Amino acid sequence: MNPFQSVKEEVRRAADIVDLIGQYVKLRKVGRNHVGLCPFHAEKAPSFTVSPERQTFHCFGCKKGGDIFAFWMEYHGATFPEALRDLAERYNVSIPETFSSDEERKRAAQREALFKINESAALYFEKSLMHSGMGKSARDYLAGRSITPETMAEFRLGYAPDQWEGLTAALRKRGVELEKAELAGLIIRRDTGGYYDRFRGRIVFPIFDLRNRVVGFGGRVLDDSVPKYLNTPETPIFRKGETLYGLHASHKAIRKKQRAVMVEGYMDCLALRNHGLEEVVATLGTALTERHIRKLKGYASEVVVVFDSDEAGIGAMLKSLPLFLNEGVSARAAILPDGHDPDSFVNTEGLDSFLELLAHAPLMFDLYLEQRLRPGDSDPEVKIRVLREIIPILSQLRGDSQRLMYGHRIAERMGVRDEVVWSELRAFRKKSSTAAVGRHLKERVETASGGKRFDDLHLLNLLVHYPEVAPKLMDIEWQMLVSDPSVVEIFGAFFKEYSRRGPFSPQDLLDALAGEGARQLYREVLMEEPHCLPAEVDTALLEIGQKALQKKISASIKRARERGDIEGLNQLLKLKAQGTTTIS
Repeated sequence: MNPFQSVKEEVRRAADIVDLIGQYVKLRKVGRNHVGLCPFHAEKAPSFTVSPERQTFHCFGCKKGGDIFAFWMEYHGATFPEALRDLAERYNVSIPETFSSDEERKRAAQREALFKINESAALYFEKSLMHSGMGKSARDYLAGRSITPETMAEFRLGYAPDQWEGLTAALRKRGVELEKAELAGLIIRRDTGGYYDRFRGRIVFPIFDLRNRVVGFGGRVLDDSVPKYLNTPETPIFRKGETLYGLHASHKAIRKKQRAVMVEGYMDCLALRNHGLEEVVATLGTALTERHIRKLKGYASEVVVVFDSDEAGIGAMLKSLPLFLNEGVSARAAILPDGHDPDSFVNTEGLDSFLELLAHAPLMFDLYLEQRLRPGDSDPEVKIRVLREIIPILSQLRGDSQRLMYGHRIAERMGVRDEVVWSELRAFRKKSSTAAVGRHLKERVETASGGKRFDDLHLLNLLVHYPEVAPKLMDIEWQMLVSDPSVVEIFGAFFKEYSRRGPFSPQDLLDALAGEGARQLYREVLMEEPHCLPAEVDTALLEIGQKALQKKISASIKRARERGDIEGLNQLLKLKAQGTTTIS
């Protein structure tokens, strides 16, 4: 046994997959399993299933699944070595120094190097902020924005001096490979050779993952220069479209209150935290994505998004609406008074006034209609403009029932027939109709052909839920009954493992399956209820044996006909009619 395999098994014994995943996904018990909304794809009805008995998870929607290591790798974007180290540390299991392939070690080593470089950079920025002379302007700026020293320390705020090679020189002095610092997005290569700092003359906001590691940085100028904000580019450890600023510090409060408050920028987030609002996160000043929402829906049942009252704020609200609807997350919208952002509002009006704003925040769709369609407004041009604006949003909704409901509400508010909305929607979607028809036809064909796998899945369900039948199935010519390649792979691997080690826990087979299709199918069968009761197993085995025999006879009949063996053919036909006699 490989040394890391024993560590994996020890971690599995020490961990409980429901407790682990339950920290990131809201789960509820349904029968033997626990279910929740999948954190890896959009869904409104939970298809993400966790089995405490099997210690595995599987999503019947996107087909992702596996053990605690698979979840940790997918959720945190980690390599297997990182997942093993993280979970071993979490459950106090010691691991050997080397336990993975060269490729895995190389990727893990690269990521670890980037984390260390980011940490060195964070320390440099922190030190620069606290420097009596160099950081004074930045400290004065933060004090002027009412950011306390405690908040600065908690979020490790820093300052990038207005120097071309301040950080570059500091990293070089620490022996950091500048090529890796470039990969981390901290420095930029000159066309003429050498490097210069990406962040210069800016307050620096370190961006943390849920394990409090620095994955990237944001920087804000102290004056009216542009760009006002600058972020680390995409790197092997930083994905802007799925990272929320402040989540590392707020996820416990969000889970407790079942509400997340979402703002746009770093200063907005820090100002609210500074005033005592703990359940706040920010989108790094970038567009909201479905991956942001998936991060939050594991902690909160509701998200309140704070928008500016200008046209850009209304447009941003409209764009975010289908993301929340498709992810099945209740979204409310709080519109700030003219001239305010969350930072300025909470600093001038206080936290109580901001909480009052949140408490009365309407549903996002209701607020949109209120903003765009004033009561009694009969201007056709206004209605046409709203239709043109909302139709692309309706087209993004994945559920027909959602489109029907929201389309009806729009028509009702406008005072027009529903058909007006539907005709506009049909016209908008006409361009993609051919592709959609082709896609639906493919799904129907695949569904129809999938019915042929019933015998395969029936056999597999029996083997997984009653593994003690393995010796009898091995004696039966099960190959006669199985045609699906994934099921054939599973049976072959199962019987090979059974012959090698005797009885074993069925979930342990997952690591032995090479094909992703086989692993997906096997996880689904692990989550299923048994197709037959324990008292029915012997009868099921008898029926399987008879079915295999009948197929063997049919194959022999075909060969006899091909040979022209009339006598043998007659005997085989009699055997087939009897259905109980064995043949040689």
